[in-house]
Amino acid sequence: LNPDWILGAPPCTAFSIWNFGMNYKKMDGDTVRAKLAEGRLHLTFVCRLYKRQIKKGKCFLHEHPASALSWSEDSIKQLCNHPSTVTVTADQCQYGLVTPSAEDRSVMLPALKPTRFFTNSEIMSHQLNRRCSKDHIHQPLVGGRCSDAAMHPVPLVKAILRGIELQHKEGKMMRSSKMC
Repeated sequence: LNPDWILGAPPCTAFSIWNFGMNYKKMDGDTVRAKLAEGRLHLTFVCRLYKRQIKKGKCFLHEHPASALSWSEDSIKQLCNHPSTVTVTADQCQYGLVTPSAEDRSVMLPALKPTRFFTNSEIMSHQLNRRCSKDHIHQPLVGGRCSDAAMHPVPLVKAILRGIELQHKEGKMMRSSKMC
C-alpha cells in the first residue's frame, strides 16, 4: 500500500488530562503504567507511519485533544518540530459539535472541545485552524458528555475531506522533506 494520506487519531484515553488529574490516582500503579505504555506504543507506531509519509512525499494528519498530555511525548514533539509540519488548534463548536444540556438533555448546546492537529500539509492546516470567538455558551464535556463528543461532527469531517481534495488539486505532494 502507498496511500497519499494517513489520518491518525489514536486513542487519547491514556493521555487524558482527566485521567491524570483524577482517575489514575484511584488506580493501581501497574495498571496506570500499562495504559501509558500502550498509549506510547501506539503514538510511536503512528509517528513512524507519519515519517514514512514525509519520506515518500505523501501527507498525514494527526489529531488529539488540545489538552492531551500526548503532545508532550517525545515521539510527537519530535515530529511537531519537523520543518515540514504545521500544528493548529480547532474548537469543534466551530464545526457544529453539540452535546446535551445539563438541565435538559433534549436541548443541545455547543461544545468547545479544543482539538489540536498536526500535518505536513499547509493546505490542510488552513481547513482546520478555526477558533471560537466565545460569543456563545458552551456545554462542558463532563457528566458523561465526553462520549457524546467522541465522534467528529460532519462539518469537521467535510473540512478534512476538503483539505485532502484541495491538496490533491494543487498537486503539491511532498518531495522528500518539502511541505505537501
